[in-house]
Amino acid sequence: MPTNDPAPSGALRSPPEGIFPSFEDLIGSIQRVAKDQGFGIVKLRASNYRDHKPTRYDLVCDRGGVKYNSTAKKRNPSTRKVDCPWRAKAVCEVQLGNQWRFQVQCDQHNHEPRVHSSNPGQENTPTAQSIRSLTNKMDRMSHEMTQAFDRIEQRLDGIEKRLETMESRMGAVEARMSSMETRGTGMDVPMDNMEMGGPMLDGPVM
Repeated sequence: MPTNDPAPSGALRSPPEGIFPSFEDLIGSIQRVAKDQGFGIVKLRASNYRDHKPTRYDLVCDRGGVKYNSTAKKRNPSTRKVDCPWRAKAVCEVQLGNQWRFQVQCDQHNHEPRVHSSNPGQENTPTAQSIRSLTNKMDRMSHEMTQAFDRIEQRLDGIEKRLETMESRMGAVEARMSSMETRGTGMDVPMDNMEMGGPMLDGPVM
């Protein structure tokens, strides 16, 4: 049975991988273990919908995301985003009778364990929960916007390549047309250079 003792500095332990009857059981269990280790686990995105319900959740450390420096108010260092690489996934598997499998994908953190508040329960106040929820939503939106911009950039690159191909083809067509015009000009014979002669012109005029 895994121990929930706080890990030493730089050695945050991940929740043990396993099978859970529901996603609620899974997320509740791993969040309790993570909290004891000094970090939090939040949902990044839901995907692979089946019957309008997600069958996969991508999970990240609550200190993941882009670093943000604010001058409005000094934030608690233990909640500041530091782009932590830790991530995991929760997948509902049909072969397991629609049970949920928890699997860690990157078992690394780049920060110290969170120091628990001196006032028990302070981190679970409505204000703190609202701030965490808003921060997580902003992180998801930032990630989705980055992916959207990447897709747009790829499509623009494809359009640019198609335009270059069309320009190349148009250049080839223009070259062929110019060549045909040159050949046609060479075949024209000026009437002034033609000798007008023959039996009909050499005979007497009636």
